[in-house]
Parts: sequence; structure tokens; C-alpha cells
Amino acid sequence: MDLRDPAFREPFLSSLPHSPGVYVMRNAAGQVLYVGKALDLFSRVNSYFRASGDTRSFVSRLPSEMADLEIWVTQSEREALLLENTLIKELKPRYNVRLRDDRSYLMIRVQAAHPWPRFETARGLPQEDGARYFGPYHAASAVHFFLSFIGRYFRFRTCSDAVFATRRKPCLQYHMGRCEAPCSRNVDAAAYRRRVEKAMLYLEGRFERLMRDVRREMKQASADLEFEKAAQLRDLLFALEKCAQPQQVITSDFVPTDAVGFVREGPHLSLVVLEIRQGQLGVHRQMVVEVPEELYDAEILSTFLFQHYASRTETPGRLLLPFAPEAAADLAAWLGEAAGAPVEVVTTVVDEAHVRLLRLAEVNAQHRLTLHNELEVEADLARLSTRLHLPGVPKRIECYDISHSQGKDTSASMVVFIDGRPAPRLYRQFHVRDVAPGDDYGALREVMARRLEHVAEKNWELPDLMVIDGGRGQLRAITQILSDLQSQIGSDLQSQIGSGEKNGLDLSGVKVISLAKQHGSDGPPERVFLPGVKEPLPILPGSREMFILVRLRDEAHRFANRARTRRQEKTFSSRLSEVPGLGPKRVTTLLTAFGSVERIRTADPAEIAKAGHFSLDLAQKILAFLNA
Repeated sequence: MDLRDPAFREPFLSSLPHSPGVYVMRNAAGQVLYVGKALDLFSRVNSYFRASGDTRSFVSRLPSEMADLEIWVTQSEREALLLENTLIKELKPRYNVRLRDDRSYLMIRVQAAHPWPRFETARGLPQEDGARYFGPYHAASAVHFFLSFIGRYFRFRTCSDAVFATRRKPCLQYHMGRCEAPCSRNVDAAAYRRRVEKAMLYLEGRFERLMRDVRREMKQASADLEFEKAAQLRDLLFALEKCAQPQQVITSDFVPTDAVGFVREGPHLSLVVLEIRQGQLGVHRQMVVEVPEELYDAEILSTFLFQHYASRTETPGRLLLPFAPEAAADLAAWLGEAAGAPVEVVTTVVDEAHVRLLRLAEVNAQHRLTLHNELEVEADLARLSTRLHLPGVPKRIECYDISHSQGKDTSASMVVFIDGRPAPRLYRQFHVRDVAPGDDYGALREVMARRLEHVAEKNWELPDLMVIDGGRGQLRAITQILSDLQSQIGSDLQSQIGSGEKNGLDLSGVKVISLAKQHGSDGPPERVFLPGVKEPLPILPGSREMFILVRLRDEAHRFANRARTRRQEKTFSSRLSEVPGLGPKRVTTLLTAFGSVERIRTADPAEIAKAGHFSLDLAQKILAFLNA
């Protein structure tokens, strides 16, 4: 049976159950395309084959790609969520987004039922094995800190059960003062158990109660003349006081609240969950992942929330979100079921304290993404260098964009990235003067000639990579222009740098490429062209290499448009002064009030008269002049 054939597909879709479950889509080769969950399998799967307004690019391809559909019926949507998460991790579908690393959530596990419990790391969902689980933690460093603290101050065993059962002599941990060696020495089991309870209070963040108990024990040990024990408890108390620095109360209703920050830039998505308990900011989870560009923000947020809270042992009473996720009602119901009480899912935030929390979550997400990008930029440049066949990683990259308004007011921009990051101090604007209106190639020649005239000056060094906004035509033109200018400008440059240098302008180290925009949703994606190569370079849309180039080109486009707009407004300002009764001061007043000539053009005469403090008749003359 091949579901690409409507004769097979229609009866199959009609037979699907109205039950919760998971579906697995495969192509003719058996490769998994997509794994999804549904409260109603019939409605959800059939929606992919209707004109439902789902504009994701992969959805439109499913009828022609999906040859087989596997259905898993579950008893509840919660079971479907857990099964979907497991299948996504196992099958790695082409069109799914997995909002985790290949590793599962990192937790701390305590063998509470064991006579001599130990604290250890664990990955994955908490198991029903009688153990206590703490977490999940967003970074391994946090787990290592907690376990190191516990080992130093509470002195529990760290060996496995098998080693513990066979060991007859104390190990190095005992000699370092980090374990009492219950494996081979006579240790008070009740005292060991009390320390386990204290350590769990520490992991729960219940510092006040823990410090109260430690302070009482310290005083008792001192009264009993057990000064070594009292000193150990004193050190523990000092360490706990550092961990329990007082925090500012940021909410007053004390409802356990989580606030989610969501920042998406190019292929990267940053997510942060801030946990507020007892009105104070507690632990939080951060992550940066790569997501397919065709996935909606609402779908990604929904997937993340279901995955995140499926692994949690605690559910908040309130969830603050930056926007409504997909299946928001199902999410609220599922969270309420897990919590045993209604959970308030807030997507339109009004309360001032909640607005601050969401803003704080967003700031943290943006900071995490910025840090990630800083760490990734060198690797991204290395990948770009490999794809473009550059001799090395490009340090200086320049991009040029020509901008005009119906062939007039032509201007160009040169933006510069140093080590993959924008360098605005090196940006330059060119007002094109000596070419016919609409002649982009002529404008490009003039701009390049003017740019290369400065090559011997500071901050005008030749780039390692030059990017031109356009397709094959623009690339052929700039290649020919550079060839012509190399000898023309080289002789002038020679007289500036002296006869001891090599004759001519050497552009052999400058790699030139062009980047063509995508035209329309159905048109080809962004394409990269290399000199002498007919076909575009196959760089995946949304990849980090393409993201650098697109960001560079968009920055050049923005900078060129700003220069053209300023030039237009300067021209209009001088021409407006020609209107009788409208001098330079009144022109300045109008531009200050409206911000641009275009806003003046679309304003009401009464608004113009009021802003300029003159008559309605003069305002009408101004509009007539601008719209002539």
C-alpha cells in the first residue's frame, strides 16, 4: 500500500480512530519524515491533506512524499506526549524539531531505600524505582557543583553498589575526608541517614530550615566538647549562608510561577525558563538549539513545553508565556492533570510584576543566544570558508548594495564584518553621481573605483571576501570591473606607496561571490554564485553559513536604504523652501514633527498646519507640492 496513491490514501484516512495517539510518517524508502501527537488522530492526520491554511513548506510536500503512516493509539494525551518524545529521540525524523541535546535532562538521583544512600547523576525521565530525583539541571556544571558540595560537607559514599558490597578497605575518598567509609568501618547508620535528609533539603533549596538544624547541632556539639564535629558543622553553616544569599521578592502572591523567554534568530532558538518559588527567583533552564526555518514559533513553543514538563517532578501553578503556543488549551489541561490542580497558562500578560518576569526571561534568552553566537562564530566562518573554497578563514568581509528610487537618488553601501561580526565604524556610504539613472552596473563600477582608491589608507584594507547583492549578472559585472580597475588604479597606487613595492594593485587575495535574494514564497531560495561556475553553490537555507551571508546582505541593504532616504529628504527639504511662505525654519519644524517627508505627504492638512504653526492654506500648498 502506497499512500501517495489517492485510491489507497482516502480509505486509509477514513479508517483512522478518533483517539489520542502518535503517528509516524515514512517515505517510500522507509525513512521517517515526521512524528506527531494528537488528541484526535483522525482529525489531526486528515488535516495534513486539506487546504487548512497550514503554510509550512514540508506540509505541502507530504502528499507526494508520504508513502506509509504508522499509528500508535494511547490511553491519554499525556501518554502520547511521552511516546512522541521517545520516538523523536529514537527515530530522528527529518521534519521534527527536538528541543534538547542528544542527551536527556540531567538530574541528581538519591537511592533513598538503600541502607547507605549515595548521590549520583542520572539522565532521562525519573523512574519509579524508589529513588528521589532532583532537577533537571540546565548544565552539567551545576550538577558537579552540587555533588562536590555534598561530598565535601556531608561525606557520603560515591562508589557503586557492586563496589560497595565487596570493598574491605577504605578508599581515597575516606582519606581525603569526603566519605566515612561505611563499606569497611563501623559508621552510625542513623547519623548517616540524618545527613542524607539534610543534603536533600539542600537540593530542594530549603536553606533556612537546614541552617537552623545545623546551627542547633553545632551548639550541641560544642556543649558536648566535640570541638572537631562543631568545627565541621561551622564550616557547613558558613557555606550554606553563602548559598542562601537573600533575594529580592519579585512577586507577592507566592503562586509557583514559571516564565518562559523565547528568542529566535536565523536557525538558532534560545529558550529560558525562570522558576519563581515563594516569590523569589530560583533555578532556571537555558538552551540554544537549531530549528528548521519552516516550523512556526507556536509549534516550537508547544513542543518545548510538553517535553520540558514531561520530565519535571514539579508543575507550576502559573505559566507565563510570550505568546500562545499551539494547542494551548490541551497544554493547560495536561499540566492541570499532572499538578492535580488547575494551572493558569497566561499568554496575554497584564500584571506589571508578570510583565517584568517575562522581560527578564527574554533578556536571559537573548544573552544566552548572544553568548552562543560569540562562541560559534569562529566555527561558522570556518565552515563558510570551506564551502566557498577560500584559502583561509575570512577576517574582513565586505558587502555592497545599490539602492535607488525609480532610477533616481542612487546610493550604495559598503558594510564590513570583522571576524564574523558587524564593524559599523568601517561602514561607508557612496552617493552615485556619474551614471545614468537605473544603471546598476555603472553605479557598481563607480563605487568600486572609489573604494579601491582608498586601499592604501587606514581602515580601507582589502577584504578577504567581497559579497555582491545580486545574481550571476552582477557577479560577472563585478569580476570584469575589478579586472579593469586592477591595472587602472594600480599605477596611481604605485606612486603613493613607492617604487620598492610590487607594481600594480593585487586583488588576487580577494574572493568575490554574489548572493541572490529569494523572490516570492514559491521561488528558489537564497542562492550563492561563484565566478566561472554556472550553477549556484548548494548551501542549505537556514544553515549557519547562509545565515552569515544573509545577515551581511541585509545589513548592506538597510544601510543603503538609509543613505538614500536621507538624501531624498535633504533634496525635498531644499525644494520645500521654494514654497511661498515656507522657509528653512518651518521646513525643519515639519521634519522634526513628522520624522520624514513621506509622513508629511500622507498627513492631513490640519495636522500639518498645527505642527508648523501656520495657516491651513499653506498646508494645502505643501501637500500639493509634495504630491505633484
